Amino acid sequence: MARSTRRFTSPDTPWQAVEEWAAAEGFKLRHSDDVRRVYRKGVGIGAAPIYLQVISAAPWAHLQAWVSVNILLRPGALLIAPGEMRLETGGFRLARSRRLGREAVNRLLAKLGQPPIK
Repeated sequence: MARSTRRFTSPDTPWQAVEEWAAAEGFKLRHSDDVRRVYRKGVGIGAAPIYLQVISAAPWAHLQAWVSVNILLRPGALLIAPGEMRLETGGFRLARSRRLGREAVNRLLAKLGQPPIK
């Protein structure tokens, strides 16, 4: 899996900050349980959908973000894009979707006091 990942200590659960961020950025909750939440933005027609997964198990928080490359997007990605792509800069494949995802996730990371994805 090619995902952008951050793991950090957190004295409190990050859920309130994540919920506020998701509402402001237009990310929709796709899955939720006691320790994990998965959010998605976009449906994959104009741009690749962006996913964020947050796992909180005190004292740790684990965040993963990625762009999903579905069957609708594979022809436009020259059939060479993997199923998931990190948000980091570099390369031309799905550069717009990765940039949009990186900018959004970096705003969450700033709220959580973590370094941005470069």
